[in-house]
Amino acid sequence: MEFIKAQGLGNDFVMLVNPGIPEDNFSNLSRHLADRRYGIGCDQVVIAQENNEQIRVRFFNADGSEAESCGNGSRCIAKYLMEKKQQDSITIETIGGILNCQQDADMIKVQMPIPTVKILDGPESLGHLSTPDAVAVHVGNPHLICFVDDVDLASQYGAGLENHPGFPLRTNVDFVKVIDSTHLQLKVWERGTGITPACGSGACATVVGAYAHKLVENKVKVSQEGGDLWVQWDEKELFMIGPASIVFTGNLPQHDALTERF
Repeated sequence: MEFIKAQGLGNDFVMLVNPGIPEDNFSNLSRHLADRRYGIGCDQVVIAQENNEQIRVRFFNADGSEAESCGNGSRCIAKYLMEKKQQDSITIETIGGILNCQQDADMIKVQMPIPTVKILDGPESLGHLSTPDAVAVHVGNPHLICFVDDVDLASQYGAGLENHPGFPLRTNVDFVKVIDSTHLQLKVWERGTGITPACGSGACATVVGAYAHKLVENKVKVSQEGGDLWVQWDEKELFMIGPASIVFTGNLPQHDALTERF
């Protein structure tokens, strides 16, 4: 079974295309592939299944739980499939929505699902942590946006907020500092994984949340530890633009994919 190791801004993935194993094994397999000592090592596992022109993509966190979508992972799998098919655009279907992806110079541009936004004021406010009020944004997967002066608060508060009772399915938690109206600094505690160098869906959700508070313009650079993404949002369309790299490919013996440990 071939695997592809890829990364987007240091957020790394093991990708499988048409792996040929039962879907019931995806979660268990993902936990082992993500293990950085006993597996290949990654933040998430991306599994693409092709059926004629339809491409269905699923995302699994390091703990084996399934995520509805993943921005950096979407760019990586889109880049790989476009190169494989010798195309400059591709459409992938995720649980979080249909994503139209295209080559944009040396970047990958992804049209994200239209987000839903809820400003958490009143009794839901995180006033002790977020100024202005925190914002819950869904961009195919759930995010909690907290506006802070120090994004390293992610280490202190990320795990608790991920598992806050107000989010029964858990949530990604985005800690953002507003540099100016076109530039945000971001650190994300990813649901089921923890802190990662970058989060594509988190960058999109953060811009949408900041826009709801009129803190940013329509096109924003979002800087994370792994690098920069550009997000465009005009209340009608949401685009994410950023790099994606294929690091290496390899082969995993088929029987090992079904064992408890490699």
